[in-house]
Amino acid sequence: MTEAQLSHQCPQCGAPVELDETDRIFSCPFCQVRLFIHADGPFRYYLKPHIEHPGTLIYVPYWRFRGNAFVLDPLDTRHKILDSSLLAVDNNSLPPSLGLRSQAMPLSFVEPNTQGLFLPPSVRSAEFKARLLRAIPGLKASSGPRLTACIGDVLSLIHLPVFQSHELVDGITGKLLGPAGIDTAGLEQAGSHLRFASTLCPQCGWDLVGDRQSLVQTCPHCDTAWEPGPEGGSRITPHFLQTPEKPALYLPFWNLRIRAKGFRLQTWADLIRLTNLPRALLPWMESTAFSFRIPAFKIRPELFLNLSAQVSLYQPDAPEQESLPRVPLHPVTLPREEAFQAVPVVLGRLAPARKNLFPKIQGGSIKPLEARIEYLPFVEESHEFIQPEMNMAIQKNALFWSATL
Repeated sequence: MTEAQLSHQCPQCGAPVELDETDRIFSCPFCQVRLFIHADGPFRYYLKPHIEHPGTLIYVPYWRFRGNAFVLDPLDTRHKILDSSLLAVDNNSLPPSLGLRSQAMPLSFVEPNTQGLFLPPSVRSAEFKARLLRAIPGLKASSGPRLTACIGDVLSLIHLPVFQSHELVDGITGKLLGPAGIDTAGLEQAGSHLRFASTLCPQCGWDLVGDRQSLVQTCPHCDTAWEPGPEGGSRITPHFLQTPEKPALYLPFWNLRIRAKGFRLQTWADLIRLTNLPRALLPWMESTAFSFRIPAFKIRPELFLNLSAQVSLYQPDAPEQESLPRVPLHPVTLPREEAFQAVPVVLGRLAPARKNLFPKIQGGSIKPLEARIEYLPFVEESHEFIQPEMNMAIQKNALFWSATL
């Protein structure tokens, strides 16, 4: 997918800075400031008008989803890499989607000084995702039971400029959209939804290091790891799988504990009974907790499911380390909230015969309990990275191109 380009002024020196849509670290090349970017809710962007018009400038909201959509029914597994938008208000005069505009045109963050009035969304993000999953572009619709998920996504609000007088005019093309139909009573001024926080280590004051898209930054001075937040960093405790070989790279996975309602899924024995995995039930399985391992990085949909299933069934023992390894850590680009959303489709992937799984989980639900980050070591070969303990391989190109998802 094409990475959307954003323009924003540096909050310290005011210089214009170009960002990628997935950047979570703001780095100014002029004053060298480096800051966490945090938003209250989804990130909000707008397209600048290309025409002049005497009418009132109004920004209309559109939900935009970039990422992987999964649909698992009793007989098939389908997935699609999407970049789709949908009008976030009910108005037949307005275009139903942004088309290619969100990909082809530069975006800007909505800030308090943005001129114009903003129409608040009336369609919630959950409803938008539900509509998207009911009819995924490029995939045949299915009826009957199914498991769905939107994973690895960038969910944002993009505002399209229109001018309203006695008629409604597209602010990009100047095209007449129809008679004036936007209720001006509900319009709002631009507000502040962005916060910038220091990337200095809260413990020792050293510069945190990490990829600009990574949700985890590390401090090489005091061997700590941090997640960005609105008030700065929150310390986390990563766990690392040990290996006798010399790793070239550590890949992050979310270790997720869940609570199932309507069916049992606490132990290994519960998983085997629920999914009919071809494994013998042993006494230790009745008392050993099962947790899902989900990649904490974006990767192609089929690899995402395969990695989730393989690592979940292996259940690596990754202890806490006193010091961080001096080996590259792959960026954490998948938030824990999205990892939890993946659990139902991973459960469906684990079942050899999903037609037997659906009756058992029908009407049930899964709630998140706990998440921790685990890093698995990989040894470098000519064209792939190998995880020795699991005999698992990932193509280098798959990791390289995952940065564009």
